[in-house]
Amino acid sequence: MGGVNPGAGNAVYQANNVHATDFHDFGNALFGGGAAPVPAVVSFEVRWFGVNDRAHVRNPADGFDGEYVRNQAQMEWSATAGDYHYVSARASTSASRFAELGTERNGSFFPHA
Repeated sequence: MGGVNPGAGNAVYQANNVHATDFHDFGNALFGGGAAPVPAVVSFEVRWFGVNDRAHVRNPADGFDGEYVRNQAQMEWSATAGDYHYVSARASTSASRFAELGTERNGSFFPHA
């Protein structure tokens, strides 16, 4: 996994050869009854970059505090399920309409004083 610097708006999240299960569709994943699931392997890389806007959200009543950076992201991925292999275009060809990085505190990590 890559590094994270949310204050600068930069982060990389990468995973390679992650084992998964292809259930073919959402209903089959929840309720079964469809085609038998197939073992799958996925890899991906997502890169966030830049700073378009910053937001601070604090809600003491719900015990929540967060600092966010709205920016851009690009992604590429591949997956193999059964006899099928899927590959996206290179990350440099992708674009995002919305991307956000942030840090948040809630639950026992939120100061209740």
